[in-house]
Amino acid sequence: MKSLNLKQLIGTALFSLLTVYCAAALATEANSPRIISAGSTVTEMLLALGAKDKIIAADLTSKPLLLNTEVPIVGYHRQLSIEGLLSLRPSHLLGSDEMGPDTTLKQLTSAGVVVQALPSGNHLDDFNARIDILAKLTDTQAKAAQIKTQVKAQLAKLQQNKPAAPAKVLFMMISKGRPITVAGAGTTTHTVIELAGAINPVAEHSHSYKSFSSEAILQMQPDVILLAERTYDQLGGIAGLVAEQPLLAQTPAVKNQRVIAIPSAAIQGGFGLASLTLAENLQHQLASATGANAAPQ
Repeated sequence: MKSLNLKQLIGTALFSLLTVYCAAALATEANSPRIISAGSTVTEMLLALGAKDKIIAADLTSKPLLLNTEVPIVGYHRQLSIEGLLSLRPSHLLGSDEMGPDTTLKQLTSAGVVVQALPSGNHLDDFNARIDILAKLTDTQAKAAQIKTQVKAQLAKLQQNKPAAPAKVLFMMISKGRPITVAGAGTTTHTVIELAGAINPVAEHSHSYKSFSSEAILQMQPDVILLAERTYDQLGGIAGLVAEQPLLAQTPAVKNQRVIAIPSAAIQGGFGLASLTLAENLQHQLASATGANAAPQ
């Protein structure tokens, strides 16, 4: 049998100690969940429910929501480290089905941590299911009911304010030297565009995200192009976009300087409160920013 080296023995011993430590902590803190949030939509909902004190750590996508707090950031939700997580004595790891790697999730489960992927879809039912799970865990059902009522009212107002002549809006992911990727049906961005009362011309051609040529995008004649804030900044605004993809200069969006930068957190991890706010902002911009370039919000 192959013998273990000193490094492997120390690693095995450390994991065993952390497992015992975590299990003991779980037994004493059963009524007070210690949550690691591995997704911005989970974090935003916990904050909205008034359960910030239950968050002991969060992933990188949650960082913008936790500025000026002492909540530690544990890395990217797809690349979680077992040692770093167990040392925090969590009772729950909550996120989406994008959490990983699987080895870390299995080890956490073996250590007694509840690992749960919450609904991350783009429909109201998914949103309500997510808030119900979190509200029950944090004993904030009354606040959850208030949030649901408010969200219902916001959705009704968006519907009421839909324009008679909807604009064609598409969201692009673009970087130097790579094909353009556009959001089709089934994406959070598509839901945001529809709620704002606009049309996503990519939806009839693609489900999820797909690469499109600049020629294909030109044929769609988008009235508005959405870019992530980081992409907008990296490109250097509309001038940089045109320098990277010259054909886009012929679209109504670029001709009328209607390229809008949006926060990435609002379109990650399923439809959430930030997505709803983005839909409201987009509807307002579509109605009032004719001929104006909307810089990052």
